[in-house]
Amino acid sequence: MPEDSSNIPKLRFPGFTDPWEQRKLGEVAPITMGQSPNGTMYTDNPNDAILVQGNADLEDGWVRPRVWTKEITKTANAGDLIFSVRAPVGEVGKTSFDVVLGRGVAGIKGSEFIFQALANLKRISYWSRVSAGSTFESINGTDLHMTPIAQPTSEAEQRQIGAFFRSLDDLITLHQRKLDHLKLQKKALLQQMFV
Repeated sequence: MPEDSSNIPKLRFPGFTDPWEQRKLGEVAPITMGQSPNGTMYTDNPNDAILVQGNADLEDGWVRPRVWTKEITKTANAGDLIFSVRAPVGEVGKTSFDVVLGRGVAGIKGSEFIFQALANLKRISYWSRVSAGSTFESINGTDLHMTPIAQPTSEAEQRQIGAFFRSLDDLITLHQRKLDHLKLQKKALLQQMFV
């Protein structure tokens, strides 16, 4: 990503030389702010609509269903990005389900590049600065729509960057699962050896 004062990143894939442009998220990706259904409509029935309320519904960058609802308010489709707009602000995930959006999240029709750009904004503490001063860490729709996104003008470059970082995320997830498995094995062996 280019530094604040530049429109050319320090590192590029071969064949791409065009400058990047500074855009607002709302200009490059449609955003739907969530609206919670009535609490009496929540269920634990997987045949009802999946409700995404916030960070608790995101795991390893993906929506993990835990609550359902009979009332459809605002929605996001499978393939959309889910963004946490309330404590903590900035968690981002993807959904492989059609979901109902609660007040703690927004749905974004964005690409893998947008997903990675939003994750990077969290990494550099952008959301902490935007939500500073409020008693309850949150951002509103205007804040999200006005979020600056540096992006290549070339969609091919955006796709290549997104695919590269997605492959790194997949590799990290694979190794994390192996590490978790080894920790469980060690724990079991310790319990058996040190009686």
